[in-house]
Amino acid sequence: MSGPTGDWHTPARRHLRFCPEDEWGQCPDEPDWQTVPIVGDGLRLGATRRCFRPDTQYGGGRRSVHLLSVLEAAGSLVTRPWPQLAALLLDMALCRTSGELASYCMDLYTPSASRRALGAVAERLELTASGRTGDMLLSLSLRGRSVEANDTLAEADFDYSAIDPVPFRFARAVVQLQGQVVTGVEQLSIRVENGLAAGPSCTGLIAYLAAGQRSISVELRKLADDAALHEALREGGTLSLSMTASHPLGHVLSLALPALHPTSVDEEAEPDELARAGVNLEAGIDEAGDDITYELTLEE
Repeated sequence: MSGPTGDWHTPARRHLRFCPEDEWGQCPDEPDWQTVPIVGDGLRLGATRRCFRPDTQYGGGRRSVHLLSVLEAAGSLVTRPWPQLAALLLDMALCRTSGELASYCMDLYTPSASRRALGAVAERLELTASGRTGDMLLSLSLRGRSVEANDTLAEADFDYSAIDPVPFRFARAVVQLQGQVVTGVEQLSIRVENGLAAGPSCTGLIAYLAAGQRSISVELRKLADDAALHEALREGGTLSLSMTASHPLGHVLSLALPALHPTSVDEEAEPDELARAGVNLEAGIDEAGDDITYELTLEE
């Protein structure tokens, strides 16, 4: 046998599925599983544990006391906006009911250490789009209540058949700024921070994960071909930004940020290259109280 010993494996044998929870930290009796394709090495999901260390010199020059205390789940996920998944993943970070985010049960299969995370909540979401590659990525940072071994998982439990093999791509997207189509967009990043607050220890686990005030930031890099960004920054006004991505099968994904406040504009002009502008923006709310809206239309 030429390979290493043990349950070694390639990334192709790592799989993730999730389902919404009815009660935080408990997998439903009849879970509605959704399998998620993973991009490259974009999956981290496991346990973390806080460590208590006395803030004294007890023990002299060597730290002799370490008390492991609160267990928590943490991880990250990188995937693409596949038509059947895009709205579900955006909902994880953006949809709130009575001020709270939904929680999820997540199963990670690997041949060596399959496990289940309970009470997973989206702490951060980032949508990145590249004009150079034409690709879009969705990244999620997660926190949860606990992690446990799940040796009952098998690769056959993960079904990708309902997902279109082609995701939404930036190459088929239209970006508008103040209602005008923007050409020459090289990079677009939308970052959502949910400000999760973890509750105190409750029998060795965190007692809750409460969603705080949401903040949304945007980074846009484009050709420096007009003065709109500079004018909005000087005058303290707001800008609206939208992106509409079409799919070869007729699906459409639309996102809009109606009230963006520019915080900085930088320009660069390298020899033998076109001048470019990079702008950082923070989302406010419009008259309807919206900071971001999104809509997915699936073609039957």
